Amino acid sequence: MAGFSDRNHPGPGHGPRGASGTPSGERDGAFAEHRPGPSRSSLLAALAVCAVLAALQLALAGIPDLVRPPGRLMTLWPQTLAWLGMGALWIIGSRRIFLFLRRSSTSRGVFQDTESLPSLDEDHRHLTAALWFGVSAVLCAVILPPMLIGQWTLQPVQLWQGLYSTYGMAGVMAAAGWLAYHCGFSILAALTLATVQALTESVVSSRWASVVPVGGIVVGLMGGLLQALTGGPAAFVTTLISCTLLGAVHLLTGRRLRWTAPATALVLIFL
Repeated sequence: MAGFSDRNHPGPGHGPRGASGTPSGERDGAFAEHRPGPSRSSLLAALAVCAVLAALQLALAGIPDLVRPPGRLMTLWPQTLAWLGMGALWIIGSRRIFLFLRRSSTSRGVFQDTESLPSLDEDHRHLTAALWFGVSAVLCAVILPPMLIGQWTLQPVQLWQGLYSTYGMAGVMAAAGWLAYHCGFSILAALTLATVQALTESVVSSRWASVVPVGGIVVGLMGGLLQALTGGPAAFVTTLISCTLLGAVHLLTGRRLRWTAPATALVLIFL
């Protein structure tokens, strides 16, 4: 995922602070104004394009079981090519949006915080916490639905059963196409989460905006409402909690998409 690497290169005026640092009250008031990164208009434009790309999944959802097997599927190659095409569209679109934000950013690290995270040699607690939040998000996606509705389901197993019953062992090729589809949508979801978080921090001039996973909450609310249409309240609660935890992972890993996107893909495969 070289095109989505989001390293914390310090922008102008954001090097290490000396002993006579700025008072905390003054930092809070100027936090959003001096934060390196894309402008608000660029973030809004990127978010709008993300919304359009994500809405394509709603159009596909109108075709019986095209997006979410098991169920009635097309013949092998049309179905596989449909998944591959959508996955490629989302991956290419997400990359173009990210490069657009990078060009409009004052630093190479598009979504970076104002202060770089300590290295692992200095302090590993932030990555340990991110790992715990990531594992918790996956466990919530797996465990909460049967706890809330009393029925055990495991999406990856159901997916393979549906493909195998339709295509036999040729379902391996369809599964590869679906995996490309899933990864493309996960990258788009992670980029949307990061963009919402960055936009919030650029608008809200308070330190709380950098520690509350607003991006995860917003994505969880939107995704949860869509999931609730077919899965009911249990799907809404599960999606909201899992995506909120993903937002925490995004913050704790320094807002790097190379960490947020794989975590998103791992969680969404169970939702």
